Amino acid sequence: MRHTYAGVLVAALLILLSGCATSRSEILLSLPEAGSGQYSGTGQGVVIGEVIDRRVFEESPREPSTPSLGSGGVSQATDEVKARAVGRKRNGYGKAMGDVLLEGGLTVEEVVRSSLTVALQEAGYVVYHEPVDPGSDALVMDVYIDEFWAWFNPGFWAITLNTKIATDLRLNSGGVNELVTIHAKERRQVATDGAWIEIIEKALQDYRNEVMKKVPKLL
Repeated sequence: MRHTYAGVLVAALLILLSGCATSRSEILLSLPEAGSGQYSGTGQGVVIGEVIDRRVFEESPREPSTPSLGSGGVSQATDEVKARAVGRKRNGYGKAMGDVLLEGGLTVEEVVRSSLTVALQEAGYVVYHEPVDPGSDALVMDVYIDEFWAWFNPGFWAITLNTKIATDLRLNSGGVNELVTIHAKERRQVATDGAWIEIIEKALQDYRNEVMKKVPKLL
């Protein structure tokens, strides 16, 4: 009886974990609001220039932390889908299934720009959203996104949800750069849409905190 009961529990858990794993989900993140226009502050002026998503997607990678896509795979995915993709769902055995995309056409580049803006503002910098006069002493920072991905590692009684973000912040003058990398993780019973949202938002908060620590070295 014990073995039967344990088997039923495991089967139920696998069903829960794989509930809507085959479908594509779109999630809506709650992002902190950045100041509009020029943020009122007294620190160094910063212009966030280009934000470039240079993540590499693979077909059927071995590691779930490597970006990949279902629904026809990477080769069939549009640039718009890749720009919005933030994770890949899996069933209870760890097999890759449906995709997790940002809702409403929001892209990873836009999320990183917003988070970086908020972090700089909270650190006391004056952030400009448009090019400034040539005579301005504002620094121009370009951003390259190397990693922004959420995944989970299956376990017997629980799963571990992860999100990793890695960006390369570069100043146009002087060739100075700073790498900002974070890895957030939490244990959960089920990878619901709400759980994906929470782990990604936690990672973004960790990312903003790390930016606030590292940007003074850059600027």
